[in-house]
Amino acid sequence: MNESNELILENFRCFGNEQRGSLRPITLLVGENGTGKTSFMVSYVAMHQCFSERYINDEPDFNLDPFKLGTFENIVHKNDSEDSGVGEFKIGLNLKRGMSRGNYQVKLTFRAKKALPHIHEIFYDFGSNNFVGFERADVGTKICVPRESLNIDSSLSAVHRFLTSSIDGILHESSNRSDSAKRVASKLVFDDHSELGAATALVLNQLAQVSPERSKGTIRESRQADFYDVTGLVPKLEEVVAIAPIRSRPKRTYDPIQESPDPEGDHFPMELMHLSKMKRAQWEKLRNRLIEFGKPAELFSDIKVKNYENNDSGPFQVQFKVRSGAFMNLMDVGYGISQCLPVVTSILKGSSGTDPKNTLFLLQQPEVHLHPRAQAEIGNLVCKTYAEFGNRYIIETHSDYIVDRVRVMVRKGVLPASDVSIIYFEREAIGNSVKLYNLEIDSDGNIINAPNSYRDFFITEIDTVLGFRS
Repeated sequence: MNESNELILENFRCFGNEQRGSLRPITLLVGENGTGKTSFMVSYVAMHQCFSERYINDEPDFNLDPFKLGTFENIVHKNDSEDSGVGEFKIGLNLKRGMSRGNYQVKLTFRAKKALPHIHEIFYDFGSNNFVGFERADVGTKICVPRESLNIDSSLSAVHRFLTSSIDGILHESSNRSDSAKRVASKLVFDDHSELGAATALVLNQLAQVSPERSKGTIRESRQADFYDVTGLVPKLEEVVAIAPIRSRPKRTYDPIQESPDPEGDHFPMELMHLSKMKRAQWEKLRNRLIEFGKPAELFSDIKVKNYENNDSGPFQVQFKVRSGAFMNLMDVGYGISQCLPVVTSILKGSSGTDPKNTLFLLQQPEVHLHPRAQAEIGNLVCKTYAEFGNRYIIETHSDYIVDRVRVMVRKGVLPASDVSIIYFEREAIGNSVKLYNLEIDSDGNIINAPNSYRDFFITEIDTVLGFRS
């Protein structure tokens, strides 16, 4: 199996000792209620906030819709015997840097500040005792590398933002000049005698030691080398679209109010109306793809937007044709269609070219209110849109139909087994903690390393649905 990225959790919610979940293009989260599947998603969203261009800060929001984890005390792990948590928690990522470089880790340590989680340390670990750490000091920020450290009289977020931006600028400048990052760095940085200039030089010197083509000495000392593959720090993460398990109630008639995207899908009728009126080519492409999903799922065979006025401000309806019958209002075709439509529309909009590329979808129970065939078709949709368009997914599910359909698609060769991860969440027998099992499948779709409790989980789920268990 190919080595995968990992999400790292320690003292976070129900995760006590460090747990690692394997992240692949299609990641399925499976386990009983209350075992941390939603918390797993929230930790990834928090990492994305910290390291995206919009959110480089030290106070990510653990309560962004549709996730609500509460205050620091609600988030930090608590043992059965403890009234409070251990004082800090960690989340992180283990990321691939390329075939010749191996992986590197970035871990964030959080402590409480005014009852909310606040980053205390950012630690980049490149292995072989190569690391760069940013730690909040009594005054300012302490930057640590092996055998050396430096204190800067600025906040952790400001120092981290400045240094990462400087490094990115050096890499960009070296690319424009067709020159080595080392020589560009020597021209741009080492004549700067400020404390931030010294900090940039310190970090760049350490990153040079991580390069697979490094030579002896620091960047300042080794000017004879033609090239240094200086590695940046900040991980590049995909755009995230989160979709809630409880979705909007259908309406018989909608007013064309402009609404921003939200996890419950209140906005999707307006998006369909605007596409059908303003962007006919995109609407037809999306409509055809919706029908390609709806027919095999046995949900609907056609969809249209019915406008009651010619202008853009009039009311409208979203209507569906079930099999060969007449078009019917969304309110009259069954609750499952209205509940799955925000999920399917969000996914397929990207396929129609109206969403940014490199999107990671966080889906919570996409099978809600769907019959087994439609649940299986969700699995088909996920695999096909990944194979064809590159959509990526983290899916929290209790549906063995979705899991089994992904396995079938691997067996059919639609996607390789190495692109699928199944993470099983299990409560530990002793203590108030959850253990993660990273399951893999072979090229025939067989799960090859599942504990017995994983198989028992789906049997219990079926018995519960049928009323044989309470």
